[in-house]
Amino acid sequence: MKGYVFSVNIRTKSKSYGMKSPEYMVYADLRAAGWSMRDAWSVAFNGEGLNWDKAELEREMNKLESLASVQKRMSDLKGQNQSDTISQEELIKATSKEEILRNLVIAQRKQKFGSPDWQKTTAMIADYSKIKQDEIDTENNTVLYYLPVSYPRTCADCLLFHNGKADFQKKG
Repeated sequence: MKGYVFSVNIRTKSKSYGMKSPEYMVYADLRAAGWSMRDAWSVAFNGEGLNWDKAELEREMNKLESLASVQKRMSDLKGQNQSDTISQEELIKATSKEEILRNLVIAQRKQKFGSPDWQKTTAMIADYSKIKQDEIDTENNTVLYYLPVSYPRTCADCLLFHNGKADFQKKG
């Protein structure tokens, strides 16, 4: 490429992905950042090919886009970006007791039966199940208070007064 000088680090990293040239890595990075195919091509290849026939340019962009090395780099970068930011809805979903239990059960299935990791995971499942059951039990222990239909309007209407249990009756 005539326009860009790449560092050894970029060249090494692009080779580790199995890319033919560092420009492919620039293209993949720009695409992972959300750039359109045409803009990423224009920057990565320094405008080369923009004067080609439109169909030929589209074919070359699609060919580059479909390369496994480019796809791997894009997915690696998108994975990093996703793990850095998390929305409130994703946080609530990920920290729900059902989601934690689901992940623990999946992890337990992948572990060897009886191994120390399997035993730890099983203990965690039991703990979370107990927490969830405790939460359900406390919801069912609702205390209900009943209020009389009509309140007494005077002391003479009160049941305490009728039974001689009112405070002022004891003293007087």
